[in-house]
Amino acid sequence: MQIIKSFRKTLSMKFDSFWTLIVKAPYFTSDRTIHNFIEKNKLWIDKTRNNLLEKIKVFDFWEKFFYLWNEYVLLSDLTSEKMKFDWINFYLSNKHKNKIKEKLLEFYKMESILYIKTKVLEIASVNNLNYNSVKITSAKTRWGSCTSKKNLNFSFRLIMAPKSSIDYVIVHELAHLLEMNHSPKFRHNVSTFFDRLDLWNYKDHQKWLKINWNKLMYV
Repeated sequence: MQIIKSFRKTLSMKFDSFWTLIVKAPYFTSDRTIHNFIEKNKLWIDKTRNNLLEKIKVFDFWEKFFYLWNEYVLLSDLTSEKMKFDWINFYLSNKHKNKIKEKLLEFYKMESILYIKTKVLEIASVNNLNYNSVKITSAKTRWGSCTSKKNLNFSFRLIMAPKSSIDYVIVHELAHLLEMNHSPKFRHNVSTFFDRLDLWNYKDHQKWLKINWNKLMYV
């Protein structure tokens, strides 16, 4: 999904030629308002996307798609310049599925490093938090962790989740820099840090990750 803000009066949405959902909004529209607009039109989004899926035929692999930030992306889109990879065309044939998986893992890890490390620095700075290091792992049993030495670890699989859910995990682990437990004070800190991002209830993202964890485990 892509959000474009400009000098306009109303919110609108459409799918572009790459099947990416484009949401256009007036300047100064809050994230909450945009989220509510998307939720209100969820039936239209799902119906339109399903209609598009029926019309296209690409390689028969992992349902022909993979997830990035909880959006379907065509496997063949990975050949485009915006994905920052020098792909070799024969990797996309069915007899080279292992090579495709290797490239997907490489892609996911690179994208997670770029997004998560940048976001950790941003959120920590806003909340005057100090940490030692950030490491991207291949963990399947936990999204993130924080050690007593202030080292932060995050699974690259998070990059398949919505950005706000990724931000929730980052906030959760940063909050452990102050409280190495899940006490009421810890939960208060999580809520406070999340509010500063101008995002809705962090419990929504706890729930999303719990329900959709299997979608993030296919590689």
